Amino acid sequence: MLSEKHAEKHAAKVQAALAKQLKALTKDGVIPDVIPDNLNFKPAYELGVKFPSGKKAALGKELPATACLSAPTVTWPADPEAFYTVMMIDPDAPCREKPTQGEYRHWVVANIPGDDVNKGEDLTLYEEPQPPQGTGLHRYVFLLYKQKGQLELSVFEGKRASWNAQRWAKSKGMTLEGCAYFQCQEK
Repeated sequence: MLSEKHAEKHAAKVQAALAKQLKALTKDGVIPDVIPDNLNFKPAYELGVKFPSGKKAALGKELPATACLSAPTVTWPADPEAFYTVMMIDPDAPCREKPTQGEYRHWVVANIPGDDVNKGEDLTLYEEPQPPQGTGLHRYVFLLYKQKGQLELSVFEGKRASWNAQRWAKSKGMTLEGCAYFQCQEK
């Protein structure tokens, strides 16, 4: 009986955390700027995003660009039989008021078996946040998509600007499962 109560308490805690995340995504405009309203997105689970500096991307927390120089570790309770894609984008390039170059593609790793990002395929190598000075806060959004199996994909060539993560994922039959984000600015 004790373990059943513990499981119920844990499930309630997880649901509260996911509700808090959804509220933050809406408050900071990630929904609808990155995740369209019509998706009716409900995160399946929280993404753990931790940079080698020790800083974590969570609920729009502001991080210094110097804390995000290398690709983070991304974790989630994955289905070990499934394949996933992780992306990091900046919808606010060059600035939030006029995002003419957003979404800027900072990182894309696809065909991740389970949650082993290191065994995925790098389609876009990691590029650290570089918000132009004086352009205010930029949102750096991590998106986790579940694939319908392993996909034949190719490395993205050319420009990283003016991309649309959701459109690309939808064209590949992927389903959005999780999201995390942080904010960064150069004053």
